[in-house]
Amino acid sequence: MNDAQILTNLFSGTANLVSPATIIFNLFLALILALIISYVYQFTHNGLSYSKTLAFTIVFLVLISSIAMMVIGNSIARAFGLLGAFSIIRFRTAIKDTKDISYIFFALIVGMAIGTQSYLIAIISTIFLCILLFVLTKVNFGSMQKFDHIVTFTLNTEKAGTEAYQSVFQNFLKSNSLLNVNAGNHGKKLEFSFNIRFMDQSKTGEFVQTLEKTIGIEDVTLIAVKENLEY
Repeated sequence: MNDAQILTNLFSGTANLVSPATIIFNLFLALILALIISYVYQFTHNGLSYSKTLAFTIVFLVLISSIAMMVIGNSIARAFGLLGAFSIIRFRTAIKDTKDISYIFFALIVGMAIGTQSYLIAIISTIFLCILLFVLTKVNFGSMQKFDHIVTFTLNTEKAGTEAYQSVFQNFLKSNSLLNVNAGNHGKKLEFSFNIRFMDQSKTGEFVQTLEKTIGIEDVTLIAVKENLEY
C-alpha cells in the first residue's frame, strides 16, 4: 500500500460526522484526564529512570488517540488507512521501566474511550486506576525491601549499656536487625550497625537527635537504603 492509497483510505468511508461541539468537548475531557494520568505518573514513579518526556507524551497520547478514534468513526476503511499510516512510523525509543509501558497503554485506552464517546468508561477507569496506583505506591507493593535505613553509632560501654539505644529503638522503630559489631579501645567502645525500619518516616531527624543526646552514644550516622532503584 503506497502513501496515496493510505491517504485515500483515511478520507474514504461513510462514518458519521462528529459535531464541532463534540470535538471540542472530547478534546477538553481528554486534556483533563491526560493531565491527571501524567501527574499520577510523576507522583508514583520510583527509581532513577523517570522520564520528563514520557510525562509530556502521556498528555499527547490521550489527545491523539481520542482524535484518531473520532477520525475512524464506524469506518473500517478509515481504520485500515490509519493503521497503514502508523505502520510507516518506526519507534526506536527504549523504555527502561516496564511500568512506563502500562502508562502508555493507559493513555491510549482512555483516549480511545473518549474518541468513541464512551465517557463513563474513560472517567471511571481513570479514577479507579489512579487511586489504585496511589495505593500500590503508598504500600510499596511488590517491594522485597524489609528495611529502609542503616544506622551506625559507637557505644561507650564505660558510660552506658545496650539499654541506652534499645529504649530509643522501641520509641521510633518498627523493626531492626543487627548487621555488625566491632569492638575498639579494648572493648570500651562498640561500633554498631543496624538495619532499621521507622514507624514514621517523618521522624528520622528526631531519631538521630535523640540517639546523639543519649549518654554513652557517639558518632551517629543514618544512611537511607534504596534497594528498589532502577537504572
